Amino acid sequence: MSQKTEYSGEWWLPSSRDRRVTGRLDLNGSILTLTLDGALLSTGGEGEQDFPVIHGRDRGGSELTLLGAYSIRDWPIGDWYVVNDALVGRHLSPAETSFAETSVVMDHLADWIPASGLDISRTPNAKAGEKGVEVSYTVQAPLEGRLTDGTDVRINSSPRIEYALGRGITVGYGAGVRWEYRTPQTTREIVEHHVVPLQELVAWAVQQPVTVAAAYLRVQPDQEPLEWRRRWRKASKTDKEPPIGNIRFFASDLAPTFADGLERWLGLLNRSRDAVDLMVSLLFSEPEYVDTAVLLVAQSLEAYHRATLQKELWPRATFEQRQEAVLAHFKNDEDRDLMKWLAELLEFANEPTLAERLGDLHRKVEPVIGDLLALRPEWADDVKKMRNRYTHRGKQRRKYQPDELKEMARLGRIVFDVCLMLDLGLSPDICLQRAHQWSDYSFAMHDARKHRENS
Repeated sequence: MSQKTEYSGEWWLPSSRDRRVTGRLDLNGSILTLTLDGALLSTGGEGEQDFPVIHGRDRGGSELTLLGAYSIRDWPIGDWYVVNDALVGRHLSPAETSFAETSVVMDHLADWIPASGLDISRTPNAKAGEKGVEVSYTVQAPLEGRLTDGTDVRINSSPRIEYALGRGITVGYGAGVRWEYRTPQTTREIVEHHVVPLQELVAWAVQQPVTVAAAYLRVQPDQEPLEWRRRWRKASKTDKEPPIGNIRFFASDLAPTFADGLERWLGLLNRSRDAVDLMVSLLFSEPEYVDTAVLLVAQSLEAYHRATLQKELWPRATFEQRQEAVLAHFKNDEDRDLMKWLAELLEFANEPTLAERLGDLHRKVEPVIGDLLALRPEWADDVKKMRNRYTHRGKQRRKYQPDELKEMARLGRIVFDVCLMLDLGLSPDICLQRAHQWSDYSFAMHDARKHRENS
């Protein structure tokens, strides 16, 4: 993909080709912005409007199509737009803004497959003219399948070669994913239903922020791909050393077929999007303070329990009956404030406490990480107390040391991840095998044993 961070040239509307305005498309900011030197329409004093499609040609001759341009200034300086998508390579008509195919390259996708096929052989004591080192790559079978909506998805791996002047050649792995749609889709549909869900899945699975490094679109499968530029999600910091040995599971674990596994993931997201989004966000932007991490992990676990187990203290009909019976005693005008207070107090009275929710999750993951939980049987109560301590600041409560907070945040994330893995259909045996390979699980076991010895 091109590394250009801006395109300067002429811009116009498909319906007004004769009216061209100079300006610049900036791809390097927190959003894609189009800054124009004049109005795209001669509006006679009226403010600029939003445009679904804008055409452009930069000074180098590249043809560009901008999709979803939204004015963010008022007239008379209505020449600044936020742009959703920029396509490089061709001018698309407003009727061509749905696409039959998407190809995307993501960071760490090869780690998740995992890619293989690279072989290095050495010949000891090779003489002049003989091969001393030989590097070969065997093409690997792709991961592929068809989703229930008819979308074909395929992940291919390939060798990646990088040349550094004066420093030799680096050979590694790369991977890309392609979606072919039975019914053409808009960029918004592609992002929300395919690219971002896979990006979140890979990020969570490899426990690292995953950025879309390159993306391409085709209006028709037989056409040349158009380079697709968008503000894809990136890590807030890039100088942090990545964790080692924390891959939760591999794509091959999504049995019986890759497509089945993706369908289960999409269903899981549909049920517990808030919890997953919150936990994945910690991979892209780790909180500066460890007490914040504990709060966010506790919120994720609570949201996950609410979305998946949907456990209430009483049947809904029974609760509503009891709620109405209590409020029926306060029908007079002078009781109006009291009734309002009671209604707010009772609104969530049917929900379990955080400790009860965490207890349910404890029992769910015990077949997988029972050895860890046996050393930390009180973790649910500890997380509850930590959440209360740092949610209700100003109260005279116990203060926790950073190491204690870090330990509970780590343990809570492990519990959350095992829950999701079980929901994805991974067997307890596979989950157990994977967990015992995680470095953070080893750290958690070490801290738990140390806590038990000091208790």
